[in-house]
Amino acid sequence: MTRPKKAGPLNGKPQIIVRMYRALSAQGGAYAGYLGDCFLIRVLDGDHAPAHILIDFGILTGSAQAETRMRQIAADIVRTTGGALDDAGNVTQKGSLDLLVITHEHWDHISGFSQAQDLMFDGLVIHKLWMAWTEDDNDATANQLRRERDKRSVALAALSETIQQAVASPTPSPFAADRQVALAGLDAFLGPLVANAGGATAAGLGAAASKTRRLKGRDIMQALKAQAQQTVFLSPGQVVQAPGTLQTFVLGPPRSLDRLKKDTPSSGPNKETYLDNRALEDLLFRLVDDEAFDAADDLPFSSRFQRIKPDDVHAAPNVQKAVDVGTDSGVLQWLNERYYLEESRDGRDQSRRTIDADWLGAAGPLALKLDSDTNNTSLVLAFELPDGTFMLFPGDAQVGNWLSWHDQTYKDGTREMSATQILGQVRFYKVAHHGSHNATLKKQGLELMTHPLLVAAISTDEAFGKQQGIKGWRMPDPNVQEAILAATQGRTFRNDDALNANYSPFNNALNATNLYLEYTVL
Repeated sequence: MTRPKKAGPLNGKPQIIVRMYRALSAQGGAYAGYLGDCFLIRVLDGDHAPAHILIDFGILTGSAQAETRMRQIAADIVRTTGGALDDAGNVTQKGSLDLLVITHEHWDHISGFSQAQDLMFDGLVIHKLWMAWTEDDNDATANQLRRERDKRSVALAALSETIQQAVASPTPSPFAADRQVALAGLDAFLGPLVANAGGATAAGLGAAASKTRRLKGRDIMQALKAQAQQTVFLSPGQVVQAPGTLQTFVLGPPRSLDRLKKDTPSSGPNKETYLDNRALEDLLFRLVDDEAFDAADDLPFSSRFQRIKPDDVHAAPNVQKAVDVGTDSGVLQWLNERYYLEESRDGRDQSRRTIDADWLGAAGPLALKLDSDTNNTSLVLAFELPDGTFMLFPGDAQVGNWLSWHDQTYKDGTREMSATQILGQVRFYKVAHHGSHNATLKKQGLELMTHPLLVAAISTDEAFGKQQGIKGWRMPDPNVQEAILAATQGRTFRNDDALNANYSPFNNALNATNLYLEYTVL
């Protein structure tokens, strides 16, 4: 294992070091990468105490040895911030975390606070917590957004479980929806479900069951607010000072709801069409809330496609004339015998014929919309370094968030800057959303990052991402990665890189260990 160099002030100037965690997990002699975000910034400035800034702390649901790896990272954070652990891993001295930044609520950004709860809550003094304005309990718009997000989160979690139960039943229908296909694996960003205070677990759709579905993400966010000595909610346009005397420009998330809801680039008349069938969305919510459901009327199809009604099929044995229902009675009788009766005439079980769970696959757009809207609430920060350059940490910001950076200017005393000016001086870019296609803008984003020493860091596990959903996730997207490599002249590193990767373009400014990649920015 390569040992990181000892860092200290350089020529009397502050030294800025970014540690991107990865906690590689051995799998059959190879190494699994790390699909999640966890960055520790250290500011070393002469005789002053080091300043420590932690940005996010999570790993995607389903990652190999997730809890073990997050606990390894947590232990390193405690020690690096001045804390101590005994041989058994118990905290003997708390570390001092000057600033914790939580960009948004997705599990791959906050899971460690559950997986290593004792170390992170009992092992650290969190002096200051920064969150986006969208997490402010006293902001009416933020509360409405969270209520909508919570409703979709609970619905999606319930539907995910229902789909799984249909597949795992003793007599699964060959028509049952597949969870990975239906939801494209996006429910992994929500994190695991937890039981209610009484210990009951969700066992299907229904009011009682839905009340037990409470996602850990919201609990973590509230616990962090209570833990921090000071919590600040930031809005775009603000310029605030981070520990280590780093001026910090708040670029996002936008206050504009139109910007928040814009998740992908527009494409002609089909722009932003995720879940245009609001009747279907309402029906999904009603199922989760155990509201009345009428099989004949509450169908997820337009009435013009409903030629045959369920009641007509049920009544088929008593139908005398085809004109009574407008459909041949023989057809209705055939459907009744093969799809509504528990047993066929010769006594065979017909439960395998049911397609009742198949349409739940339409929950996919709900998953996509929830995922993208949450990403767009990401807190986006540009930390100004002593030489006037910037480090950009955009969380998982998508299109609307990026566009909104240009909606206002940023005033710092007598100085006023535009987003274009800030991006032009970015020398360290934490690539948004693991390098996905809709999270790095072209003309109003990467093409404006023209600093000659630009470096990019991509938090990803490409192999693991390809196993998700029906077609796999491209993280990073090949086109995005190619553009980033060109913009950085090869100065790009990923946390699924091999330990012996060639980092020659970095001129010894990058150190690699099994636990993290550490880059000296300045």
